[in-house]
Amino acid sequence: MDPPDHEPAVAALPHAAREVWLSLDHEISAILGRDLVAIWAYGSLVGADRPRRPADLDTHVVLRSPPDAGTAARIEDAVAGIEGVEFDIWFITLDDARRNEEPPHAFREGRRDTSWAIHRAHWLAGRVITIHGLPPTEVVMAPPWEDIVRELDRELEHIERHVHESDTDPYEASYAILNGSRILRTLETHDPVLSKREAGAWALEHLPGRWLPALQAALRAYDERATPDDARLLASEMAPFVATVRDQLPATRDADAIPRWSGY
Repeated sequence: MDPPDHEPAVAALPHAAREVWLSLDHEISAILGRDLVAIWAYGSLVGADRPRRPADLDTHVVLRSPPDAGTAARIEDAVAGIEGVEFDIWFITLDDARRNEEPPHAFREGRRDTSWAIHRAHWLAGRVITIHGLPPTEVVMAPPWEDIVRELDRELEHIERHVHESDTDPYEASYAILNGSRILRTLETHDPVLSKREAGAWALEHLPGRWLPALQAALRAYDERATPDDARLLASEMAPFVATVRDQLPATRDADAIPRWSGY
């Protein structure tokens, strides 16, 4: 059977991203042949709501089985050899992709996709482009709500680490506020499928007016239009906004648990 025709969707990608993803397909296909099941492109570059700042290319590659060490090294070299781009790329096996549990990386020991439920929610809602092979709708199952909540907790922990380390770079602070808004909207609607800019627009309408200046500054910073006043405001509002999100997120672990990123 011929592979499905994904050309119309692929053609809608930004030119530079499209060429990189097609180059990845060419390189990985040459290494794996029929053992390559699928390549899925997703994230901010897939939809019309694209950030002005260059973004990582979010990618999942599905393999028929784990590669041997030599093949894995060739894959790593091929990805590293595609210059001028940063991939956020995961390799998983087809069997693992069909399960609900967080899949391990196909050849990097000790790594798991801890955003697996949220990824699937986005893909099944159509926020994905199949570069190669089977589409996600033919592979993955819908995520249960409790798994999404657990992953929202992990996302917030990632943001809290930036707060803990006093990383108040305007873009990082805008990420914290907009992603925090996305968490709040997900909790209200049980729908995690929206971009950071969409989350900011929702927050402008639904959150208390106390947060309006910070949200407006975050949206400007996300588009790299932040003023010095925006930067100062975001630096001061990042921590209290994140604390507000934490207060509204259901507990998924012990309240006195040490953060996963602490190293202890």
